[in-house]
Amino acid sequence: MAKTERSYCAMLLSMIIPGLGQIYLRKLLKGIILIIGVISALLLIYANSLPVTSWRDLVRLDRPETSLDEQPAAGQMDTYSDTDDPTVADEEQKQWRGYPLYTSDRKFMFRITADLENHLIDNAELSAEFIQQFKEHKVLIYKGATISTEKEGSWWLISDHYQTYSVRKSEYGLDIYSTAQWRFRPRWQFKITGLIQLMLFWGFAVVDGWLGRR
Repeated sequence: MAKTERSYCAMLLSMIIPGLGQIYLRKLLKGIILIIGVISALLLIYANSLPVTSWRDLVRLDRPETSLDEQPAAGQMDTYSDTDDPTVADEEQKQWRGYPLYTSDRKFMFRITADLENHLIDNAELSAEFIQQFKEHKVLIYKGATISTEKEGSWWLISDHYQTYSVRKSEYGLDIYSTAQWRFRPRWQFKITGLIQLMLFWGFAVVDGWLGRR
């Protein structure tokens, strides 16, 4: 019976990049499967760590709530009435947290006076006066939001990287619309799943590389 030869070189290669040791052992299909499994695990961990500001966010399972003003990207919250009718008031408010994956039709949020139209300058940052209007209506908007003209004199777009707002000039003032969105919400359960998957694939690649032979 032939004696199995340990492959320390394949083991070391798999410790660096899981699947690389299997490719070294000429087990191409197994190596590709291991690489894909590790990459998908890393993506799962990263997506459920958003927003990532440092490497510590990738291993943290619980994120304490912070001030929305201090962490606009982490605590982005859009609040608007569950109605398309601007005249209906005191409706139950909806709150959405997360990261947009899909955008669709506009939805009315609130109305401001038309004298702020001169603040809507194409390719400029949103003015402090406009940001204050959003805050007064309990809508958080990133301070670096930018303006672009969609239709000269009547429609503008405001983008803060996490949400897109439309501004429409009407006979009553400036109407603010929010773009309805489906949102992805990071969850610690999915992060743990990714961590387990990463450890399993990595560990299997190392052991399989050590036990394998060319």
